[in-house]
Amino acid sequence: GFCLCLEMSMRETAMKQLTLIAVILILTPATLCAEEPPMSAYQLAETQLLAEYVGLPEQQEALARAYYQGKGVERNYDEAAKWFYEAANQGLVTSQFQLAIMYGRGEGVNKDYVKAVKWYRKAAEQGYVPAQFELGNRYAAGKGTPQNYADAYVWYSLAAASGHEKALKQRNDYARKLTHEEIMEAQRRSASLFAAMQQAKAME
Repeated sequence: GFCLCLEMSMRETAMKQLTLIAVILILTPATLCAEEPPMSAYQLAETQLLAEYVGLPEQQEALARAYYQGKGVERNYDEAAKWFYEAANQGLVTSQFQLAIMYGRGEGVNKDYVKAVKWYRKAAEQGYVPAQFELGNRYAAGKGTPQNYADAYVWYSLAAASGHEKALKQRNDYARKLTHEEIMEAQRRSASLFAAMQQAKAME
């Protein structure tokens, strides 16, 4: 009788510990980085549950990255694009940026430079510096949007204001293609966009 009670007590303790672990996994958002460790089968199941049924954009992005990198699951660009789109649609800038890259490369979606620019712009307008730089590149090259050196100058200026060295060099290079009046107008637009972004951040 004593042994049976002890065994039942140990089982109850183990179940409580497992329940606590499950709660922690559910409540703790996944850490997103370029080189994530592979997910365990349990973590993958938890992430998919939160992504699909709860609709948490951070978990949708974590699932997308797992499929994109092939970590813990077989690499699948179609699934990656699907989940990056879900998170991007909820305003997650890193997913918007990654989705733009995938449209530019044709990974999991049909190659579409216009859609790539669309998603770069969404992320850039939220103040995401890598997207601002890439949007500048698209305007400079006329890739997915009509070529416009003044617009390139605007977005390079915004990225440069956050310390992006390549953006600063590109802005200075393309300034040589603009008139003084065009540069002054581009600087005015950059300042206006920057102020709007700062105001939006302050309201979050």
